[in-house]
Amino acid sequence: MARSGSDAVAQRPGSRRAQRAAGRRAQRGVALLGLLAIAVMVFAYVLTSRLNAASRFVGVDRGHNAQVLSRAKRALIGYVAQQASLPGENNPGRLPCPEAGAYFGDPAQEGIAAPNCTLPAVGRLPWRTLGLEKLADAGAEPLWYVVSPGWALSNSTVPPLQTLINSDSSGQLTLDGAANDAIALIIAPGPAITVLAGGGCAAWSQTRPAAGPPDLRNYLECGNATGNFVTGLPGNTFNDQLLRVAAADVIPALEAAIADRMQREIAPALRTVYGAAGWGTSAANPLYPFAARFDLPHPGTSGFRGEDGRYQGLLPFNSSSATCGADPRCTSNFVTWNTAVGPTVTASGGVIVSSSCNFPNASTARCSGIFAGAGIVTLRMSTRASNVAMALRTLAPNNMTVEYGLLAYGPPGPGTSASGAFNTNTDGSANLTLNADVPGLGIGVNVLFRLTADLGVIADHALLNPADPVTGWFVRNEWYRLVYYAAAQESTADGLPAHGCNSTDCLRFNGSSSPYNIRALLVLAGRSLSNPAARPNGNLADYLEYQNVDLGTRYEQRPARASKVSITPINAPFNDRLILVDWIAPAPTFPVATLP
Repeated sequence: MARSGSDAVAQRPGSRRAQRAAGRRAQRGVALLGLLAIAVMVFAYVLTSRLNAASRFVGVDRGHNAQVLSRAKRALIGYVAQQASLPGENNPGRLPCPEAGAYFGDPAQEGIAAPNCTLPAVGRLPWRTLGLEKLADAGAEPLWYVVSPGWALSNSTVPPLQTLINSDSSGQLTLDGAANDAIALIIAPGPAITVLAGGGCAAWSQTRPAAGPPDLRNYLECGNATGNFVTGLPGNTFNDQLLRVAAADVIPALEAAIADRMQREIAPALRTVYGAAGWGTSAANPLYPFAARFDLPHPGTSGFRGEDGRYQGLLPFNSSSATCGADPRCTSNFVTWNTAVGPTVTASGGVIVSSSCNFPNASTARCSGIFAGAGIVTLRMSTRASNVAMALRTLAPNNMTVEYGLLAYGPPGPGTSASGAFNTNTDGSANLTLNADVPGLGIGVNVLFRLTADLGVIADHALLNPADPVTGWFVRNEWYRLVYYAAAQESTADGLPAHGCNSTDCLRFNGSSSPYNIRALLVLAGRSLSNPAARPNGNLADYLEYQNVDLGTRYEQRPARASKVSITPINAPFNDRLILVDWIAPAPTFPVATLP
């Protein structure tokens, strides 16, 4: 059908009507483009805002967690120091176990540490035991906690509920593949998430039950739930935030507590070793043993045996036993009877009719024979023991026996008493005198007698006993390996018979103007400030600092510093801690030392 003329004109390109239609179509296209641009801008704004909000949330989340983790770490270090300083604490340095599993979800008991645990142990942080409020991360979840083997009381019975912790101890937890990296970990678990399989993680959908023994997988992700501890993993199925606690974080505070206990418990015990009438000395003027060599202390050929004429080194911490095994301190033949000297026997108030004295075996000195007299007769057996002042020994009179009778030896009867005393010699040996008062049966009446001293009369001092209720912690945790010992020459056996020291030959403490008035002191060496992995070794400079390492008679105490804070030597790294054992007036003080 043919178009009318007017329609044909309207449709011709360039006509006025066609131009208006094209304009309207163009306007609609522009409007659509504008709307699209606005939509894109709104979407970008919303997305950016949400990303920024998420970014701010993540920052706040991690920042809050960092604060509570840091608080928990400080509380843990404080707990260790406070506990270690308590009298009767036999495992100083131990960390608490995690919260007991049975307390999970119990408002009255949660936050209390288990008394012992299978190590390594993972559980809730024992916040109540640490003296904290119930710390929670940004997801309102209580903190979790991991403790290393060797740093808490294990529920193993071999050894039973004890630790061995000192300045050379290290952690046994592996973190991010680094072995022996930590003694504890504190963990903010974050909100529950769905863990995807892969990258060392097993698939798991976390839930948070209100009570019952917790399943670690509901709180910790991947290796943290299985003992392969990590600080992070790639991907989005890991939200644990960990804070590492290293041995170096805890040990300075522990050493401060140990030095305090040594001043209160070890120094007084050391003064009593050879400070009694039974040794020919007194509490006011005790004798101090010779030192053991420091050059080979771990375990070393010295075996912690003192040497005649050595005044500085290790404490002579050797012990005696008939069977020693692999213990380098133990010896069965160090303190012995000197078979070249004695035994001999004399009498007062009566006469020795006949006698025979010998050593029937290595541990026994004996005199037997016949005496006569009226009234009380005092029999005296004398003999000598070698190396006594190269050790820490005590007099044990129960290892002396007295027997007498008319026709056969019998136990002491009424009126009999026995006592013993030592008199130390300059070479470190000691003369034993066994005094036995026995009743005579009259002039001309012969009485059999036998006096015996077992080598056990020279027994190990309580300082060597790991079970001693006061000082056993010092032995079991092997702090004696990290303690330097110095005594004034005149205060050792070398100073006999005018035993003691004065203002010219004692040791000196802190500063060139201080008097020489220290008879004996100890230096707790502290953790190595240069190379902990190189210890133990026989290099004294890897244990002591500055004035304390020069083998002189002057010692100093400085503020403890683990790192250099100034170019001046006085502010250089220093962690020696001095324990003054014995001194003469005036009492020393602990000012900051100045170099000469």
